[in-house]
Amino acid sequence: MKIFKIYSEYARAYHEMYQSIFDYEEEFKIYDKYLSKIKAKKILELGCGSGNMAKLFIKNKYDYIGLDCSKEMIALSKEFVPKGKFLLGDMRNLELEETFDAVLVTGRTFTHMTTNHDVMFALNSIHEVLNHEGWLIFDNFDASIIFTDFRETSQNKTMFENRKYLRLSETSFDFNHGWTWKWKSHYEVIEEEKKEEFEDEITLRAFTEDELRLFLSINGFKVCNMEKSANAILTVAQKINEEKTNAQNIYFKQKLNDISET
Repeated sequence: MKIFKIYSEYARAYHEMYQSIFDYEEEFKIYDKYLSKIKAKKILELGCGSGNMAKLFIKNKYDYIGLDCSKEMIALSKEFVPKGKFLLGDMRNLELEETFDAVLVTGRTFTHMTTNHDVMFALNSIHEVLNHEGWLIFDNFDASIIFTDFRETSQNKTMFENRKYLRLSETSFDFNHGWTWKWKSHYEVIEEEKKEEFEDEITLRAFTEDELRLFLSINGFKVCNMEKSANAILTVAQKINEEKTNAQNIYFKQKLNDISET
């Protein structure tokens, strides 16, 4: 899996920029509302990044584990949240011995599952690490909003301590793997008289509500709630099948055949 620059060699820049771009306290309140309602205490956060949500879950007495595919992000999580437990891994192949009351995919992280194969493997893997009738809570970009109000350019200016950040973004339709688009960004980091610049390009995916419902149903989940806000959909789904569904069995059998024939 490709790890983009902003999540790897410039992970600290990402952490500092997003302190003012993203409201982690408000994000936590949304997840806490649902976790409290379903009485989930043992949780796994996928795409934990630099631990911004982790410190809030731990502060509020959740039995928490965070996982990310970037070793640089995991290092930052351990630095900023020394009481947390963090693991390096890929949500499409969760090799964990523990199971959880709830799995959370926060911060639009699922948007990096750009192909249908990514989505199928991720949801299957999440299903396997959930307790009986466990819960998946995750947010995604809403394709009906993203693509009816598509913005080709944008910019963000932020400040962290004595460092100034500028991000100039260009986006373009992709559509090779569903509702996908390319996001090319130019970053500038200015500290006193020094300026560092770098480029990054990411492919992202949005989903429609129907797509999410279908993917979840195929992978043994029942959608219990969908909450729309701005350009995102927060989905709350419950594991309803312990065994793989018929569609899953067919899909993964075909994938295994494809692999054996190569």
